[in-house]
Amino acid sequence: MSEALKNYVRRIDKLPTIPAIAHEILSLVGDETVSVGKIESIVENDPAISGKILSVANSAFFGSKQSIKTLDNAIMRIGFNNVKNIALGISIMTMFDDGKSSQVLDYQRIFNHSVSVGFIARRLSEELKLSITDEIFINGILHDVGFLVFSRYFSDIYKDVIKEFGGGRTLLEAEDNIMGFNHADMGEWLAKQWQLPNNVKDSIQFHHVPSHARRNMKHVAVTHIADYISTKNILSPVGDDPGYPLESAALDTVGISEEDLNDIESRLVGYVNDIEGDEH
Repeated sequence: MSEALKNYVRRIDKLPTIPAIAHEILSLVGDETVSVGKIESIVENDPAISGKILSVANSAFFGSKQSIKTLDNAIMRIGFNNVKNIALGISIMTMFDDGKSSQVLDYQRIFNHSVSVGFIARRLSEELKLSITDEIFINGILHDVGFLVFSRYFSDIYKDVIKEFGGGRTLLEAEDNIMGFNHADMGEWLAKQWQLPNNVKDSIQFHHVPSHARRNMKHVAVTHIADYISTKNILSPVGDDPGYPLESAALDTVGISEEDLNDIESRLVGYVNDIEGDEH
């Protein structure tokens, strides 16, 4: 951890502890004997998380025109193999939502972008027939959790980042120049504090530089590609184009070419646009 990051995290008076619901769900990840009813009984105790799961189940990524109104139906639509990781990711993201509107970083925009990256990562993994399909959503939804730490604790300083970013630098360059580290570094620190699984921590830490990863490289590569697709075509985490580069190392890791990526990108974006067009 850099000295700059150490200096910033020392200013955090009280870091939120990982939610009890997340602890409960974490204990179930990998347990093949868990029933839908067990997941439902955990999630329904938190209305905020239940509401977001319903919203996700009704999102364009599931492609159904019939609205889901109950949690059990939402779980069935999402798919039992995915819902544990989705609920875990949403529970962690939701704890940073204090209901206040930030002029610097928009929580709802970051949340929507993160859900988008989670679903693109899952569909990309399906298309490539990777063994990480059932778990990859959480890597996508938590990849930008560092932004939420900035929003909650360092919004005044982040105004200078946005000003620098508006001056022609990429967002990552602006963060590094003003703060001495970026949102991926902050997110990785948080993942360590909460003892999140290594594949999640690595995806957070290296989602902009997958070539630096030395383990869980497919998780990192898929998250990187999904973030690139979502930011470019669907929704970026900030209002302007953050200027994220695509690393060819990520394509090599999952065994596709740039031409393959263009085809996949067109299908995924077209799929979302078709559904959203049908809904309006």
